[in-house]
Amino acid sequence: MKKTFITLTIAVGTFAFGQVGVNTTQPKSTLDVMGVSSPTVPDGVLVPRYSVTELAAKDAAYGTDQNGTMVFVTTGTGTSGKTSNIAGAGFYYYDNPTSKWKGIAGNTTPISSFVVTDEIVTDYMVKPTDDYLTLNITAGGHTLTLPTSPDVPIGKIIYASNVGNKNITISPMLRNPSVTQVGALNSGTFIYLGNGIWDVVTGF
Repeated sequence: MKKTFITLTIAVGTFAFGQVGVNTTQPKSTLDVMGVSSPTVPDGVLVPRYSVTELAAKDAAYGTDQNGTMVFVTTGTGTSGKTSNIAGAGFYYYDNPTSKWKGIAGNTTPISSFVVTDEIVTDYMVKPTDDYLTLNITAGGHTLTLPTSPDVPIGKIIYASNVGNKNITISPMLRNPSVTQVGALNSGTFIYLGNGIWDVVTGF
């Protein structure tokens, strides 16, 4: 029994610290995969494949120890969390310092399309991806809530135009406390300064 245990220990140690070859007995690196000449055999390496939704559901599973992990995204684009930079199908690696999946080669963060909201007539929670707020406020007591999540980049610009005859209150309070509402028949521009703070660039 003792002899068997020692043999198994040596075998496991060789596997753990050695080099692995696929279709070769002389691997030249930690993992060396050699193709075969047969035209009917598909060569290559398959990494884990997920839709953006499936990968986003695993956000909590990726941290320091998973820095550099690679996956293939099959469908979807990211909007928040660690998958927010995903632009579509392709290879991505996990970058722990930024807590984001980043594209490999051509799968870099896309130039985002300019997002114009549908007409807003009541309370509205602004999305980090919104660029132009189409306001038509005709009744008082409504609130426009600007986003403050980590997904909002510093310097983010949001334009707002209110064609209605009533004001809408801005939340949270802006760095310039004199501006508290988007006025009736008025427009202007917000800028995000980080740490949950927005300010006004022009208008209102």
